[in-house]
Amino acid sequence: MTTVGMDTHDVVKELLAAGFTEDQAEAVTRLMCKARDIDLSNLATKADLAATKAELLATLQVSLAETKADILKWMVGTIGVQTVVILGAVVTIVRLLPK
Repeated sequence: MTTVGMDTHDVVKELLAAGFTEDQAEAVTRLMCKARDIDLSNLATKADLAATKAELLATLQVSLAETKADILKWMVGTIGVQTVVILGAVVTIVRLLPK
């Protein structure tokens, strides 16, 4: 992280000239120094977000493919069961008809 020096004495003088009390000017100057020292290296970059988006899309595609396969499996099974039930009903009706 690149650090640029700040003349805190000049900042305090400017704040005093603007009407701040000495305590206020020193407090504001301390806060400005703390704010400059915040470590921003752990923030996500656009590249990080793009990589995460790509991972999420890949996971979503796999999940959708698995769900599609499960739905297809259940539909084929359901159609098979319905076919057996209908054929059984037809056979039963044919047997009950008078000859």
